[in-house]
Amino acid sequence: MKKKGHHCIVPSLTPNNGTASLTELARQLQHVIETHLEDDEKFHLVGFSMGGLIARSYLLDLAGYSRVSSFFSISSPHNGTYSAYLLAHQGVKDMRPGSAFIKSLNQQEELLSNIPCYSYWTPFDLMILPASSSIWRPAQNKMVSAFCHPAMVEQPTIIKDILYKANLAD
Repeated sequence: MKKKGHHCIVPSLTPNNGTASLTELARQLQHVIETHLEDDEKFHLVGFSMGGLIARSYLLDLAGYSRVSSFFSISSPHNGTYSAYLLAHQGVKDMRPGSAFIKSLNQQEELLSNIPCYSYWTPFDLMILPASSSIWRPAQNKMVSAFCHPAMVEQPTIIKDILYKANLAD
């Protein structure tokens, strides 16, 4: 990507173990974006798993929608995941079905009406329960036959699709 003049930022938000609220992590994401990009610079946003919900919080709660050209979500629990009942950390609680966090995001979805949104999901996801929770109403949803949750970020079909839809492909 760099060879073609594209700049890719991969933030490390901490803690990434679910102890911090997703709202707190969205503020960290906002800081990273403000540090690395010009104020009026548009960009494409990609979020994997919990990162998809963090990205939605950035877009909606922190008005990031005004800067983003398109949003790509990969195996994100847009409708919550029952696996989030295994721990009582705030960030994990935010990912529970029907959580106040998810309800708040859902109530603001109309703000994304001018942004192309895409959600990639696999029916074999054992982290997002049910796997169909990655299907997100305002997005163009694409089912991918990846064998597990972590394999989604390495799926060539997803990478090619994102590059094509973001107009970054050869």
